[in-house]
Amino acid sequence: MSTYTDVNGVAFTDSDVERWADEADAGFPNSILTRDAPVWVKTEPMETHSVRVPAALWAQVTEIARQRNMSTSEYAREALARSIAG
Repeated sequence: MSTYTDVNGVAFTDSDVERWADEADAGFPNSILTRDAPVWVKTEPMETHSVRVPAALWAQVTEIARQRNMSTSEYAREALARSIAG
């Protein structure tokens, strides 16, 4: 079984790819897919902005991002986009 690494440094294996393909074939069960949330292209220029948040909220952001194998910045962008999209 081969091991790969994604652009964020997260390792995955052939079995992960097979599981993801099965989930896609099944229509992504347990997922909410929407068309109205923007898709961020990593080549789009990004700007750094400071936002003050309570420590407990940032801990939740960090944990959810970890569970989803995302950076905290990536998850924060996604959450902001979902909030704005309604």
